[in-house]
Amino acid sequence: MTAKPKLDAAGVVVRLGDALIVDGAALDLRAGELTVLIGPNGAGKTTLMRALAGLIPAEGRIDIDGRSLSALTIRERARRIAYLPQGHVFHWPMPVADVVALGRYPHADAFSMPTDDDRHAVKKALAATGTETFANRPVTTLSGGERARVALARALACEAPILLADEPTVSLDPRHQLVVMELLARAAHDGGAVLAIGHDLALAARFADRIVIMDRGRLVADGKPRDVLTAERIASVFGVEAVMTDDAIGPHPILLRPL
Repeated sequence: MTAKPKLDAAGVVVRLGDALIVDGAALDLRAGELTVLIGPNGAGKTTLMRALAGLIPAEGRIDIDGRSLSALTIRERARRIAYLPQGHVFHWPMPVADVVALGRYPHADAFSMPTDDDRHAVKKALAATGTETFANRPVTTLSGGERARVALARALACEAPILLADEPTVSLDPRHQLVVMELLARAAHDGGAVLAIGHDLALAARFADRIVIMDRGRLVADGKPRDVLTAERIASVFGVEAVMTDDAIGPHPILLRPL
């Protein structure tokens, strides 16, 4: 029997002013699955993710664990959905460990002392992202790639059943791109429902259990990497000539030239 989705959305429409940005999107996220959302710039990926997180108004249905997103309080949403935005901007020179501990905010009130569960979650997130070595450093002294890993650690520390990550590998060197994708895959395979936005087709093909392609506000493909990433679809959606190779790990798109 297929497990019920942690997040189930249908007919999602987002308008910004007179512009239709997301046009009737239907998407479910299931525990144990890393879904990677790809598409050209301006396709509406970030807007859709922000709508799924309840951060912007949207038409249609968005359910979390069978309950309407709109019926959940802000704290209830934060316990169920960890959202990692683009940018990784930190304005205050807080120690890294304190930044990561902010991920525990939905589990307590403003006057609560950290619990053993909080400390364990923070320690686990620091170790998983390789940020424990600079846990006491001000976050503003870190490189862009290091800050990106701290932001991911903060999201992981929440231990929410749903993780939404918007371009989590941006600004990372190749090694840490692989590290972050492995972390997201592990978070999914440990029981989370993970949606990540990306632009690197090779990374998506390598790590995703499922790939969803968005183009001009609509979801145009949804399935296993081998089924979704074809040379014909890459040409039509991304305007790039590609060839596909395949092995036991999965498909490998090789991008040749713009069309």
